[in-house]
Amino acid sequence: MTEQQKSTIKTLRQQNFSYNAIANALGLTISTVKSYCQRTGLAGNRKEAFQSKHDTPLKLPTFCKCCGRQITQKEKVKRRIFCSDECRVTWWNSHHELVKRRNPHTGKCLCCGKEFTWFGQKQKKFCNHECYIRHRYEGVTYDTETV
Repeated sequence: MTEQQKSTIKTLRQQNFSYNAIANALGLTISTVKSYCQRTGLAGNRKEAFQSKHDTPLKLPTFCKCCGRQITQKEKVKRRIFCSDECRVTWWNSHHELVKRRNPHTGKCLCCGKEFTWFGQKQKKFCNHECYIRHRYEGVTYDTETV
């Protein structure tokens, strides 16, 4: 947990937000938020705090999934998850397993003969760019290497 997340948890907890709301806003687990609050003396029942309506904020702030900066949301526009395109690309490049890919195909590489998987409509012949270069410029094929 970063120092910025810790200070945000402290601020939101002082504004009477629940563990669940804070965890959802910061992209952390509820147990992480709860244990941090208990260690720093921010724990306790917030039911009494919600009795007075003027103390509760109108909206919970949202934070970037990648860098943790606060994002200002605009009305009548789709909710933003990332603060910038750079953060979006960085996060998705480091979380390949979360990408839902459809229509997988398998085939054998013409150069090395290794079986590989690709997604999409276009037929692939090579497992990677290096095999393509070896086949194109050196004339290496799977049949000639095994003989």
